[in-house]
Parts: sequence; C-alpha cells; structure tokens
Amino acid sequence: MSSAAAATISPDNENLTAPTTLPAVCLQAIARHNKPDTVSEKRGEEWVHISAKEFIRRVRHVALGLADLGIRSHERVALISENRPEWSIADLAILSLGAVVVPLYTTQSVDQIEFILRDSGARALMVSGGRILKHAREGYGGIEHLEHVIVFESDSAETTENSTSLESIEARGAEIDREQPGAFDRLIARGKADDLATIIYTSGTTGEPKGVMLTHDNFISDVRSITTGLPISSADVSLSVLPLSHIFERTVFYVFCYMGVAVRSITASSRKACRQAA
Repeated sequence: MSSAAAATISPDNENLTAPTTLPAVCLQAIARHNKPDTVSEKRGEEWVHISAKEFIRRVRHVALGLADLGIRSHERVALISENRPEWSIADLAILSLGAVVVPLYTTQSVDQIEFILRDSGARALMVSGGRILKHAREGYGGIEHLEHVIVFESDSAETTENSTSLESIEARGAEIDREQPGAFDRLIARGKADDLATIIYTSGTTGEPKGVMLTHDNFISDVRSITTGLPISSADVSLSVLPLSHIFERTVFYVFCYMGVAVRSITASSRKACRQAA
C-alpha cells in the first residue's frame, strides 16, 4: 500500500493517518510538535531558528522544485555539505519525491567523490558551497549522467558554471505550491515503506567504497525502537556534532524530529568565530 498516509502534510495542517514513509513520519511529527526552533544554526554568536512551519514549507518547496527540475522517484541525488539546516531540508525533500539520497562526507577524497557519484548513478548533486563546492567540483567534473548541481549558497552558485542555487529551486517550488496546493501531497503519497531511501557508502579503507542500501521502513523501524528505549522528550535540545552524512547522526535526527527535540548545529565557520571571540 502506498504512503497515501501522508495525504496532507502542510505547515498548517497535520495529517493524523499513520505514515509509512520516512519523510511522512518526520514531517507529521514536526507539524504535531510545532516548535518555534525545530532546527537552528549558529551564525557568528547568534542562533538563527527555523520554526516547524518554515521547515515543512521549505521541504515542500525544495521537493516540488526538484520534481520540476526533472528529478523522479528512484533516481539518485547526492548530498555533500557540512551540518546545517539545509542538509536536513534537502534530505527530506529528496525522500519526499521518492528519490534516493546518496550522502557524502565533506572530508572524502576527490577520487572517492567521483567513484561514489559514478557508482550510484547520481543524476543530481546538492552541495553547500565555498571550499566544499571547490573540492567537490574536482570530483564531479566530467560525469556524464550528473545533470544538475544545486548549491546551497547563492553567491557560490553564481560563480559556478552549470549550477543552480537552492534559492531558485525553492522559489520555483513555492510557485508550484501556490498554483497547485495539492502537488506536494500527491508527490509524497506515491511512496512505499519498502522503497529505497538511501545508499550509504563504506569508508573504502580496504578497497573501493561499497554502497549499503536502506529502505524507508529500515529507518522507521530504527526510529520507533530508539524512541521506546531512550528517555527523550520534546523538552530536550540537541547539539548536532557528528556529520549528518554519518548513519548514526542522520538516524538520530529523525528520532529527534519524531520526538520534538530541537536540533542545533554549528558550522565550522561559526566554531572558528567562537574560538576567536574567546
């Protein structure tokens, strides 16, 4: 049975039917908890908060924008970025349209980036910008099946040939959402519990990295098991430390969505600024 479970997931209308795909589980829980600081990012010495409504809205818009770009269910979308709200927004957006997330570490070598992009058959790459984009560019140049490079930071997108900014993807998705209010709900409702959600590559220390395939149901089962075994509550606040490309941190993020825990992340630039201020 498809995940018509997620029939209506919007910033203002929570769906009460039990969801069967990972983004439906997370977005429904985020809507239910409705926190003013669902995710936050440290910029300089200030915390910038993203509310539940804004987070859900951005996921909707990115998903619709990616679909408009031509990304289809079961296609692979690679993701390389430091921990930041856009990582999780992009992750859930990709999953919402039924595509498969291929996470990469920002520290992976150029050769490994190229191998993973080729081996996974990634059709699109979502990347933060700056030095990470510069590093990744050496690995993705010349990969024929990689049709789209989507950059989180608009200024980096402007200086990168054949790339699109996340801002423009969101803007197009917002336009579609206004014109077709049910478009996102129809998109996410196509998903099934046993659909492939992600391909996670091993470190490659003993040879070429190998892709581990996990379904939506694999993640949902973990989320429900963890939440019944650990004393986590919606009053808690979490600091995201491990990279979100790591399976542990990523699964824990889904657990926190489910339980209404506020998640905060600090980028490398913010950590540097804090050290200098001290």
